[in-house]
Amino acid sequence: MATTIRISKEMLQELEKLKKEKMANSYEELIKKLIEESKRLKKSHFGTLPRLEKFGREEIDRFD
Repeated sequence: MATTIRISKEMLQELEKLKKEKMANSYEELIKKLIEESKRLKKSHFGTLPRLEKFGREEIDRFD
């Protein structure tokens, strides 16, 4: 089902620029790409030491 949305001329210009940058064939494809990008974790979300080994608790409890 197709629908129509109202946007400003400035927003349309921005979308046209993004469409060329992202090499999208349509606005729908552009929007899908933008949504996918926003859902992906950014590299900064992995912390400053992404190669650090996974944390594991010690077998001996220090507070006996």
